[in-house]
Amino acid sequence: MAAFLFGTGLGVSDGHADSYVTDVSSYQGVMNYKSNGFNGVIIKAGGGEGTTGNYVNPYVGAQQAEARREGIQHGFYYYLTSHLSPEQQARQFYNILGPEDARNKDIPVFVDVEENAWDGNHFRGDEPKRFMDAFYRLSGKKVNVYMNFEMATGMHGRFEWSDIKDAKLWLALYPSANNTQYYGQAWANQKFAQIPWFKTVDMWQYGDGGGFDRNMQYGDWKNLTGHKYTPSNPVPKTTPPAQKPKPKPATQKYATFNNVYVVNKWIKWNNKWYVTNNDFSIPIEDYNNWIPAGPVTLTDRYGHKLKNQLGQGNNGKMEFFTLNGKYKVLAQDGDNIKLEIGGEPVWLKSEFVKIK
Repeated sequence: MAAFLFGTGLGVSDGHADSYVTDVSSYQGVMNYKSNGFNGVIIKAGGGEGTTGNYVNPYVGAQQAEARREGIQHGFYYYLTSHLSPEQQARQFYNILGPEDARNKDIPVFVDVEENAWDGNHFRGDEPKRFMDAFYRLSGKKVNVYMNFEMATGMHGRFEWSDIKDAKLWLALYPSANNTQYYGQAWANQKFAQIPWFKTVDMWQYGDGGGFDRNMQYGDWKNLTGHKYTPSNPVPKTTPPAQKPKPKPATQKYATFNNVYVVNKWIKWNNKWYVTNNDFSIPIEDYNNWIPAGPVTLTDRYGHKLKNQLGQGNNGKMEFFTLNGKYKVLAQDGDNIKLEIGGEPVWLKSEFVKIK
């Protein structure tokens, strides 16, 4: 079988053998996929849940490593929330995956769009497209979408998904509660035909019984990675046509700081220390605003360097710092600027720096 087509009539295109696929989060931990009957896996990378809005699945690396060890295909998904900007969450997804996986066109990625009693989500309708566009600008890779049947059919008139109609659809639709059986396509096809906008159902989540989510992925794995998608803001071409002369490279800009700033918080992440400053940070503050501690010089309130450069570690004592280097400007977006500080990208408000 292959993906099921909608429109004037339901049809089936030529394709390769279908695959039994599972999806995993921290709930499943690290499992053996093949021994449980699966030959593909979609891994939750993170989501906009929690008080900080930057949840990371603690098992994401180990779950990916197990897929590679077993030699099966894998992809990733991100749980979208309505209380944080889709652009911020797309950056979070990109940072969790890292450039190698985020830009690998053989690894499909999905945005999970749900409204549940426990998550407080209430979408306006533009969030999936904005997330997709932002991730595409970062990675050059297209994002697929996961929805349940009600969401995919517009939630009784609330949503109109024509802006993401070219995305591949991973549909959650259970014939019964705690279902573990693949029922075949006759029942599913009748439901699929009721879905407007999306051209195909490329993966069907048909059950969640026995502790596993169960999916039928139609056709070859490349069906999830090779779809057409036109973002609202395409990634600019970096290589001009051969007949045109190459433009001169832009002069690299650098930023400097010339004041004394307050250490509002010390943060330890992946065995590295970071500081935050509330004035610098772009709301909502997250890891994108954290400043690597290496370039930070601890001072008194007047900017005099302290002999002891060990931080007090959030013990309530006011601490001050300076940044005395020249920091490469990586990007500018309105009143915000991204600098390379201590080898890492840091977003902050551009009013605090002088650019040369």
